[in-house]
Amino acid sequence: MVHIRKKRVAVADERIEIVSSMLQDIKITKLNNYEDRFEARVLEARRREMAFIRKEQILWGFTLIIVVSTPVIASFATYATFVLVSSENIMTASVVFTLAQLFNMIKFPINQAGQLLGKLALGLQAMHRISNFMSRESAQNVISEDNPNDNETVLSVQNGEFYVGEQTAEVTSTDGVQSGGFTLSGIDFSLKRGEVLAVLGPVACGKSTLIQSLLQQCASSDKTSIMMASDAKLSYAAQTPFILSTTVRENVLFGLPFEKDRYEKVLDACCLRPDLLLWPAGDLTEIGERGVTMSGGQKARVSVARAVYANADVVLFDDILSALDAGTSQRLFDNVFDNNVHNKDRLLQNSGTILVTHAEHVLKRVDKILVLDRGQSIFCGTWAQLQSFQSENTRHRATLLSMRSSAQLSASSDTTNSSEKIDATKNVKQVSVIAKDTDASKGELKSDEQREHGGSSVGVWLLWFVYAGGFFFIIMQVIFLILDRGSYVVIDWWLAIWTSSAGTEITVFGRTFPNQYDGIQAQTPYLIVYVVLIVFMFVFLVARTQWAIHGGIRASRRVFSNMTHRVLHAPMSYFDTTPLGRIINRFTYDVEQVDIALAQNMSILIICCSWAVAAQVVMISIVPYMALVNAMVFSLYFVMLRYYRGAGADLQRLDAVSRSPIAASLSESIDGAATIKAFDKNRHFALLFQNHINQNSAAMLNFVAGRRWLAVRLDILGAFVTLCASLCITVFSDQLGLSPGLAGFFFIWGSTVSITFAFFTNSFSEAEAAITSIERMHSMEMLPQERSMITSKDNKVDSTWPQKGDLVFENVSLRYRPNLPLSLDKLSFSITHGQRCAVVGRTGAGKSTLTTALFRLVEIEEGTISLDGVDLSTLGLSDVRGRRNGMFILPQEPAVFAGSIRTNLDPFDSLSDEEIMRALQLVKFPGCGRGMSLLAQSVEEGGANFSAGEKQLLCLTRAMLVNPRLLVLDEATSSVDGATDDFVQRMLRSQFPNTTLLTIAHRLNTIIDYDVVIVMDKGKVAEIGSPKELLSLNGLFAGMVDATGPDLAAQLNLLAK
Repeated sequence: MVHIRKKRVAVADERIEIVSSMLQDIKITKLNNYEDRFEARVLEARRREMAFIRKEQILWGFTLIIVVSTPVIASFATYATFVLVSSENIMTASVVFTLAQLFNMIKFPINQAGQLLGKLALGLQAMHRISNFMSRESAQNVISEDNPNDNETVLSVQNGEFYVGEQTAEVTSTDGVQSGGFTLSGIDFSLKRGEVLAVLGPVACGKSTLIQSLLQQCASSDKTSIMMASDAKLSYAAQTPFILSTTVRENVLFGLPFEKDRYEKVLDACCLRPDLLLWPAGDLTEIGERGVTMSGGQKARVSVARAVYANADVVLFDDILSALDAGTSQRLFDNVFDNNVHNKDRLLQNSGTILVTHAEHVLKRVDKILVLDRGQSIFCGTWAQLQSFQSENTRHRATLLSMRSSAQLSASSDTTNSSEKIDATKNVKQVSVIAKDTDASKGELKSDEQREHGGSSVGVWLLWFVYAGGFFFIIMQVIFLILDRGSYVVIDWWLAIWTSSAGTEITVFGRTFPNQYDGIQAQTPYLIVYVVLIVFMFVFLVARTQWAIHGGIRASRRVFSNMTHRVLHAPMSYFDTTPLGRIINRFTYDVEQVDIALAQNMSILIICCSWAVAAQVVMISIVPYMALVNAMVFSLYFVMLRYYRGAGADLQRLDAVSRSPIAASLSESIDGAATIKAFDKNRHFALLFQNHINQNSAAMLNFVAGRRWLAVRLDILGAFVTLCASLCITVFSDQLGLSPGLAGFFFIWGSTVSITFAFFTNSFSEAEAAITSIERMHSMEMLPQERSMITSKDNKVDSTWPQKGDLVFENVSLRYRPNLPLSLDKLSFSITHGQRCAVVGRTGAGKSTLTTALFRLVEIEEGTISLDGVDLSTLGLSDVRGRRNGMFILPQEPAVFAGSIRTNLDPFDSLSDEEIMRALQLVKFPGCGRGMSLLAQSVEEGGANFSAGEKQLLCLTRAMLVNPRLLVLDEATSSVDGATDDFVQRMLRSQFPNTTLLTIAHRLNTIIDYDVVIVMDKGKVAEIGSPKELLSLNGLFAGMVDATGPDLAAQLNLLAK
């Protein structure tokens, strides 16, 4: 069983990994119409898991059969030995029923021992897994606590060589990318207080690896020397912002004390005040898991505010400017990074700052520059030194030349009038965004997990039987129970008959059996009947047990399949307001309970029920007066059970509900491990996790105590029944004409009532605890669903649709939830096929909401959206989102899934390796020189082994393979360097000449030659036209261009003409 369970757990881990990946990127799953693909993957993993569950449960069933039948077989062996050893050994009532009572007393403990063996196997497996995890090598502290050479230096790196992945037997490809891992070498720099070091380089050059190395997340060579003062503090803003599922304030403070003056300064410096004024509870507004309610720029600024507020000695920023529009980026850079002599109020003037960026225009305004290329440091020095530096390497010279050229102009642009925004900031600066605690309820986002109260309803219990097979399952189970329990009763009845033959022949069903005193041979017929009855009992026991087990397996398979389908097709609003840990808890703890605990405990509960019924039938049929005693006892029993269930069932549900925060806390801690470690908040998050564990343990402790409370009272009731049975035999034996054998038969069944009560209550409590899991899983089947995935016959479109890519928005209005204001307000515009259309606007203008409406992540309130004349609301979602040559989106936050590069690019396995490699080569994905072996490269969960730029290139490759008629780009190249961005723009023009492009952009230089520009404001179209037309209007778009600076503005005006 341990061996099978080990294999089952491994497959279950695989299933959970797929589910976790699916849920973490559920928005991308829906946008790409991957629901069916993920459902198939999950169910395939589930199918393999169910094969092991079936084996494990069948083995457990046979273990239970052996445990239950062992006392009967042992009693037969004892009686047979007794009568066959000597003819003087006679089966009298005193001998038989004394032994029978002894075997009855050990029957239930042996049964319990069988269950404990299963739980012991589970515990040993869990301990083995924990031991393996705890035995893994921990990250080594490579930072020396020796003080650097002078007091002003806060960080020094010499001979830096860092590794990512396996470093054994590395093979370096022709393009410099190592197939066995990644090495960053030649790192030498020092950082003083107040200095800003900018780190630049092309995609996959090692910028993020450097940051992770300083955070001790990467291995290093022995010659590497990193020195930082022992009392120095670190803070860090990740490239993918780590956002806690709590309020804005708690995200910024990150466990530090609240200092109002500094807090206000940080909010202003990070340009958060205007955003907080728009939110219902100011800085007490709940952000939602992973910042689900925020734009990419807002999440980046919250992450920066956290790093700045910490007032650390060394502050690390990993490409946080890419998610910001140019105006916001400019102001944030001025307030936080700009180190000129006029910026004396800069918040990080006493900190050493490392800024990873693609914004070459900031190079003239930082103290030092570190340039990386293909895992090597090719330059470290000042801007003046960079201008005159010449490299001997041709590729390095090209990289440096491109960087110097770009630095002469502001390569970014603003999506709103810079001066207008600055004025707005001044206007709101005096308005407090620090909400009072009483206002916190206005900003609540997450809904509390709903749970039932009191004992589980009859409907929930029937639900399991419905899933297990319905009426037919129940009928067959009852038949097997009658046969099983009947065989037990007949076996004990036969013992009573056997004892009656001591001194006389007896006739049973027309057959005469000899007197026991006739010798050993006279015992043979009794033994033969006894053996036959045991065989029948064994057959019926196997049938009953295996039928219950297969019903449990069937129920588990059905409820899981239904839950998976319903979760995948739930609307995005459900995921926005439901913590991920709560959903994952359903797919882990609750599934485990239904798979194993519920099936086993239901089987045992059914046994206890049948045992209790059999005992009542035997006792009342022999001594009818026991009906009064049993009626009174059972009335008291059910009163106590009902009283106990009121609290016990709630504690069971509370145990299940309190596991969700554990899963959510663990998931959150893993996602933000680097940030947590950088801020030295390991203990803080460990205490939070421990608090969740304690809350769960409190519920479990009280539940167990409640069960003991009930068990003591049931023992008293059982003892009372045994006393009454003894008195009945004594008082009514002569009146009822009871033979010694029949009296013994009555007594052994009466004396089992006490143990039956105890085991019934135990199995009932265990089953009810597990039945709450099927109750919770079934509640997922009640989730609201998106519209139909399949287009109806009346609205069926031709297989070649869309042929052109004409897009029309007509009076489109959308709100995310009924109590929220409109995010799109009668939005109208049209794009002709083949046109390139850019959408720009300030944060909150509705740019991303436009794509939400287009792909029907949220259904519009009024208006129509049509593609090639077809109203998208009339189509099934699979035609809207996943149609080949239809619509495709490249999101701002790229998502890749655990698996391989090939499975990420071709999840439906419909393309050849050559087609995929051709697309990778077109986007110049790093590592293409390795050939087809690149496609097999593993992708960790969330793409943890790829940089953000590489993930964006993978998403772009997906788009090329789909070849859509309408391609939506939502800041799809924000994490790549300028040269790569220029290349991507040229590639889009050449590879998608007939595709309609809808681009949400912050970099105006990438869209200045587009056919149409839409300027959005407050969910409406503020301006629309060609760049040349909009520049001539001197409106919002012209203001954006002017805000880029005179040099770039002149260049943009020239390009527009």
